[in-house]
Amino acid sequence: MVYSLYDGTIVTAKSALISLAYILHQAEQHPNSAGLLTARLQEDMKPLTSQIHIATQVTEKMLARLSGREPVVYDDNLECYAQLYERLENSIRALSEADKDIVNQRGEEVEATVLGPDRILPMSGAAFVNGTAIPNIFFHLTIVYAILRKEGVLLGNETTS
Repeated sequence: MVYSLYDGTIVTAKSALISLAYILHQAEQHPNSAGLLTARLQEDMKPLTSQIHIATQVTEKMLARLSGREPVVYDDNLECYAQLYERLENSIRALSEADKDIVNQRGEEVEATVLGPDRILPMSGAAFVNGTAIPNIFFHLTIVYAILRKEGVLLGNETTS
């Protein structure tokens, strides 16, 4: 079996979002679950809900780029666990519906790619997803994990000391 761009992006992003949903379920069981939604690592950083928004928005941009369509722009107004789960489920479903052949083909196509408000560069789909999208998805997953651990949520084999 050949490892493809689809495997390294769509399958990987889907796994990351499933992990994100799992740790959110753990957070929801915590006594301070309501307060966790606005928790931050530092005051100048975005809260947990924004981390979920960004991870799913980047996933949507990646999927759109590899499917040859414009990305859907999501609302950043996530206020409860139900909305977070719905966003994650929609993103996971969209990834599940991605066409493997199209994704692999679009990975080689070079086109103008928006990397920021004033930054557009010609790059292949593979360069975009491997250099920007996948690292960003994992960054925001890691920040959610770090916020929850900082707030005392046990997410694995941790024990209290």
